[in-house]
Amino acid sequence: MTLGDLSGNALNLGTAFDEISEKSATRYFEQYPEGNWEACVHRRLLYNCMTMVGFTNYSEEWWHYDFNNVSWARRIGAHEASYGAVKAVIQDNKVKEFRFL
Repeated sequence: MTLGDLSGNALNLGTAFDEISEKSATRYFEQYPEGNWEACVHRRLLYNCMTMVGFTNYSEEWWHYDFNNVSWARRIGAHEASYGAVKAVIQDNKVKEFRFL
């Protein structure tokens, strides 16, 4: 998940989507706001909007949000999740069959 402007251009969130570095942590610019204040503000906006409607954030990746899956349930202490792991058979880039694990 990321933020964009009205023209569809990605806003500055401090790192590339899927970048693996310490700067990718959701709260990195909360701790080092002088590093990129604009990214800090954009991350706050994304985080607050997503969590206000029930998503949870994986704290090591500012773009990673979950809802009603196992990770979400673990973070909020829910006893069950609606979505879980599946085993899928992919053929010609399409899901041919799947089963819940």
